[in-house]
Amino acid sequence: MVPKVTAYTADISICSQICRLAVYEQGLRGVEHVNIDIEYEMENYDPWFVKIQPTMTVPVLVYNKKVVGDSRDILMFLQERHPEAGLYPKEHRDSIDSFIDNFYERFGLIGAFTFGNLATRGPTMQQFIKRGKREITIAKLKALMQHEYLRQHAEQKLAKLDQFDLLSWAMSQDLNVLDSKMSELLDQMDQQLADGRPLLMGETYSLADVVATAYCARIHFIKGLGLFSENVRRYWELVKSRQSFVGANVCSTWEDTLMAKQFAKFQTSSN
Repeated sequence: MVPKVTAYTADISICSQICRLAVYEQGLRGVEHVNIDIEYEMENYDPWFVKIQPTMTVPVLVYNKKVVGDSRDILMFLQERHPEAGLYPKEHRDSIDSFIDNFYERFGLIGAFTFGNLATRGPTMQQFIKRGKREITIAKLKALMQHEYLRQHAEQKLAKLDQFDLLSWAMSQDLNVLDSKMSELLDQMDQQLADGRPLLMGETYSLADVVATAYCARIHFIKGLGLFSENVRRYWELVKSRQSFVGANVCSTWEDTLMAKQFAKFQTSSN
C-alpha cells in the first residue's frame, strides 16, 4: 500500500532540505509538499500549523497518520520504513551515524553562520530579518494567545523571545571564527574523500550524503566555493548532478530562494 505522505518544509531551511532530500532519495512518490514561510509571513505561527507541530518548527512529515517533527527523526523514520532504498547500509552505519552526529552538533553554528552573514548585507536586510523574526513573530504569537488550546505553546515561545533577539545575536558574530568552525566538517569530508571515493561512504549515496548535500548547499549559499577543498568541490559537483538535488529543491544560491523574492519586494516597499 502506497503511504499518504505530506511534507511541511521551508525552502531555505537546511533541515527542511534534509527532509526533502530524504523523501526523494527514499523513492517516495506522490508526496504532497507544503511550503511553510518562516522568513516573511511566518506561517509556522499560524494556528492550523501549530495544531500539527506545537513547536512551530519545520520540517514536519505526516506519514499516513504518524507525525514526525524533526529532520533527524525523519531520516531514521523513513529508512526504517524503506530500507530497500539502501541509504543506511549495515557496514557503514557507525560512520554514517558519526557524520550525522557531527552535523547536528553544529546546528546552532549553522544558524549563526547563515544570519551572521546575511546581516552584513546592510540595514535593509537587517530590517527584513527583524520584521519577520521579531515583529511578525510576536504579533502572530499574541494572536495565538486567543486560542485557549494553543495559549501555552505561544506563551512558551514568547518567553524565549524575551531572552533572545535573533538580529542582535546575528550582528554580534565573528564571521572569521564561523568560517573556521564551519570548515571543520568540510575538513572531515575532505579526509574521507581523499582516497578518490565519489561519495562519503564510497560508491553509494547514503544518509550521510543527504546531510552533507544540505550542508554544502548552505555553505555555498553564503560563501560560494570559497571554503571548499578540491575534494569537496568534486563531491559538490557530483551531488548537484543527482536528480534529487533539483527534485528536493535544494537551495544553494540566494537566487534559488523564496526569501530572495520576498526581500526584493520588501526592499521596493522600503524605498
